[in-house]
Amino acid sequence: MQERMLYRNPSTDLMEVKEFSSKAPYRQWVKDANGVIVLKEFAADTQLGLLRVADPVLTNIAQGYQPQEGMIGDILFPSVKVAKESGRFPAFGKEMRVLPGGDIKRAVGGLVQRMITQTGYIQLSLSEYALGFNVENREINEWAGNSSQLLVARQTTLTEKIRLYREYLQMVLATTVASYATNFALSGASKAWATTGDPIKDMLQSIALVRKTNGKNPDVVWFTPTAWYLFCNNTIVKNTIKYGGTESAPAQLYVGGESAVARLLGVKQVVVAWASYTTGTDGGFLQAAGTDAWLWESVNSACAGCAITGLGWGVPSFGYTYERLNSPIVESWYDNSVKSMKYDSEHFFDPAVTKTDGGAMYYALA
Repeated sequence: MQERMLYRNPSTDLMEVKEFSSKAPYRQWVKDANGVIVLKEFAADTQLGLLRVADPVLTNIAQGYQPQEGMIGDILFPSVKVAKESGRFPAFGKEMRVLPGGDIKRAVGGLVQRMITQTGYIQLSLSEYALGFNVENREINEWAGNSSQLLVARQTTLTEKIRLYREYLQMVLATTVASYATNFALSGASKAWATTGDPIKDMLQSIALVRKTNGKNPDVVWFTPTAWYLFCNNTIVKNTIKYGGTESAPAQLYVGGESAVARLLGVKQVVVAWASYTTGTDGGFLQAAGTDAWLWESVNSACAGCAITGLGWGVPSFGYTYERLNSPIVESWYDNSVKSMKYDSEHFFDPAVTKTDGGAMYYALA
């Protein structure tokens, strides 16, 4: 026997009958914008799982996601959108710094000299980083909020995890000695930032080295948290920057200190890598507590550096994050065997160092 539903159609003010026993598990009777009851699938019902094919909505959420504070990877490795997943990606040498060979003064009818063009490249195949989650029908029914809130919360958690892994990959490159040209990554163990050392002099020397090599001042100086604490509490630094406070409490170091240090070092931006992560647990509510740590100190501790950052193709930069044009993508499908919607997020990207002398770093500062 088919079940029927009697309701008043607000558009006609008449009593009408709807059959609803034949609907699939992922379909539900809902009211449309005019108040008419219609049968809709997840693909069209935002209140029942947002969308069965939720790609446009969740893709926008994934692409517009704002990461946790303290992530600096995309600052040191600016994102460049590319159409292909593999190929030759630019790497930079000293082409712009070499004086033109021969006499480039051209006489009437003379030949135009040909310059040595930028020929460096790195062979790169973008990786796919994918993660997914399920939403079961019964979860939707029992969820205290609406289904949109459940779906957005899970998509945000997923995107945060992939974004954290992206930051991890960028951190590994930025804090690994092999990413830098010879003498551009130095141990800071003897720099004595915690006692009698002079962090300002050390950082200015590092900035000058990059500037001399590139003919351009680094635009970003970065610190890991431990290095930042050492810098801010160093006596020489406090005595130099104590305007706005006192010698023992230089206000501008602790309130908006990054901008004060940027002025002190003569760079456009100072960033501190406050991003953290947890190990030893899945992190679920009421699960055993994990171990929290600074993400940017998992390869080398207490690092500080500077970098030239570019704006895209043909512009020298310490590094870039190459990313496919339509990344990320969210795909979804209904798995009848487990009565669940499944949502898969796919991100296509990889960070790369494109100019080994475009940045410099101290590590193991103490």
